[in-house]
Amino acid sequence: METPDWGLLALTFFLNRPMLLQESTPLYNWSWEEQETWELAQFIRSAMQEIRRRKEPLRPEILYGQQMVRVRITKGYRVYIGGQELKIRPMAKSILLLFLRHPEGIPLKRIADYRDELAGYYGRLSRSSDPEAIEHSLDRIMDLFSNDLNVNIARVNAALAPLVGPSRVLYQIGGNSGSSKSILLDRSLVVWE
Repeated sequence: METPDWGLLALTFFLNRPMLLQESTPLYNWSWEEQETWELAQFIRSAMQEIRRRKEPLRPEILYGQQMVRVRITKGYRVYIGGQELKIRPMAKSILLLFLRHPEGIPLKRIADYRDELAGYYGRLSRSSDPEAIEHSLDRIMDLFSNDLNVNIARVNAALAPLVGPSRVLYQIGGNSGSSKSILLDRSLVVWE
């Protein structure tokens, strides 16, 4: 377990401590030093509990206490969450399908390595019959200086949120900045027809 920065914890405590200590008399007939020591100990205890909680793996049954819904993908790449169809733009849906196929995650800076797979999904989902228009859309997604990939990931996440409720963090494409992005959902809940 990583050692917490005690100085940072103490600073946070003193900046956020209750205004109660500014009253003219000490609480519980304690001296100010005893009161501050007790409050600092309480703060450190709660901070350590929060650090331990954040280190635990995600367990949906504990975090959300609700039944997880299945994701069903038809042969025509229609996506159903529970009984509702997910209605999003073809490129956003293509990106969702790509991330569902790769539970290990995909580093966004290496998205070009997945171009052929993404092109397969987008070619079937696109409303355009012009191959140049399809290639242009794919080029924009692959361009690391463009924001198109992030915009489409945001569209996926926004469309999923109302369908899955509080457990959306498991269904959405997420990850820390600079690391691989992935969908945390257990793939036993994903059915490809």
